[in-house]
Amino acid sequence: MAETDTAIQEEPTSTGTDRENLDRLLKIFNGGTGVNLGDLLVSVVEAQAIYDSTQETQYEREIVDIIFASIKGWHIRQREDMKLKLEEGKRKVTINDTRRPPPVAPHMTQRVKTFYMDPSEQYSLTSRDTVIIPKVATKSARARSMIGGTPITKETAIQLRKITVGTTVHSFSREWRKSALVFQDSSTKYPYGFQTSRCGSRALILCFQGYLMKHLLFGKQYSSSLASKHALQPSDFERRKALSGAICEVLWQAGNNARCCVCLQQDTAFFDTDYQYRVDGVTEKLNLYEFKKFTDLEMFVKRHLSHFEHENSNGCILLLYSVILSRTVSRIYEDMGISENDRFKLLSDNEECSITLVNLLLTGRAVPHYHNGNIIYDKDGNLLPQPLRGIKERSPVGLLYWDKGEEPDERTEIGSMLKTPKNPIWLTLVNGQYGLLFSNNVDLVSDWRVEHHFTLYYYTGLLTKTYTVLTIDTRYTRRFRCKTGLARKVEEEKIPPLEKCILTKWYGANVDWDGVYPFY
Repeated sequence: MAETDTAIQEEPTSTGTDRENLDRLLKIFNGGTGVNLGDLLVSVVEAQAIYDSTQETQYEREIVDIIFASIKGWHIRQREDMKLKLEEGKRKVTINDTRRPPPVAPHMTQRVKTFYMDPSEQYSLTSRDTVIIPKVATKSARARSMIGGTPITKETAIQLRKITVGTTVHSFSREWRKSALVFQDSSTKYPYGFQTSRCGSRALILCFQGYLMKHLLFGKQYSSSLASKHALQPSDFERRKALSGAICEVLWQAGNNARCCVCLQQDTAFFDTDYQYRVDGVTEKLNLYEFKKFTDLEMFVKRHLSHFEHENSNGCILLLYSVILSRTVSRIYEDMGISENDRFKLLSDNEECSITLVNLLLTGRAVPHYHNGNIIYDKDGNLLPQPLRGIKERSPVGLLYWDKGEEPDERTEIGSMLKTPKNPIWLTLVNGQYGLLFSNNVDLVSDWRVEHHFTLYYYTGLLTKTYTVLTIDTRYTRRFRCKTGLARKVEEEKIPPLEKCILTKWYGANVDWDGVYPFY
């Protein structure tokens, strides 16, 4: 299409209304990563551009409403042989060029939804031109108009602040605000991993890391040990797809597989503050999106993935709020067996994730203990005033625990529901430090013969001591050649804490660190 043959061009206006309408339309359906307007799309414009609403979702319906409202306000310059047809009843926009037969376009999907160019400058598009919208940074991603959703109310914001940090006065620390699901560089040995730091958000990031590994290693319909090994070197597309699946699964699980809520941050606050609420720069700017269909949730998360994966985007805070609202505040109190008047918060005074929050992320239920089921009697057989609520079913990702400060007869009990999850992936908590253990052999949690000799990968996400490979052998029990109990105790103290954590699952196993000095 030559420069003189431009079919549709925006005319400058003094009010800027049309420019604002175009700005609202500047949202590409593939998540903002870019679109090529070369020969492919130009030829489609020359022939016909149709929006088909046969399968549109509620979210798309809202977008189309804005598209139609914006098209009405455009100043369109048409040629005599050009036809622009707007049919609201059929929800269809058709642009026909009658000057010549439509060229044969390459294969395209049946639903051509929308495509546009940046209206900040006046230009004409020719068949040789390519307009690329670059991958947006976090701040500009948030500035893009987010269509639909419900602005957060002051009452909901107060509930969120109280259940997370305990008060509406205290706000999140700088470390939490910086934290997001940021991948390691693809040139490292662990391109599948998230970057973490020694702060309270590390547990949340590694919980999502566990679900990410589930989708990378075992998310394919047909999997094998060779394919699982190659899955540890994923492409950027594969790991972003797995990240999207991990976020959806955690949120959907928290909503009892029936509903969920996603929180995204806008640039302005939605309500005025007073003495009851102190501004924290995040909570009062939330836009809430409710979903009752998992397919709609998947589509939405793919489009807005950039809100969770860029540093300084408050990504971890948005995920934390999304999990809480997916479960709902009232049901969290119900899971714990306490009333809303009781003083309780999901983050400790040091902003570390509590047992309740870790269980909510791993299992979808906010129970305050790691053992199986409910315990209604104490050690002496006396009836407890309130049952101790624990894990009721096997979770997709498990947990292993070890703390050197606990006495041997008072150690925290980890039930078999967490020790033997549905997938060979375990969040580890060793002396207050979180990590992730996983295997690429799915039979490790279902076939006892595989447990004789196997390999585990340990990942922390830290800048140092990030990754190691452990070989576990349970065929020959670890033995101590000691004649006295004191000597045996000295020998046991030489065992690295991570090995002791592994021994809580595979008692007596021998652990080979593959030549790496034990760093845990």
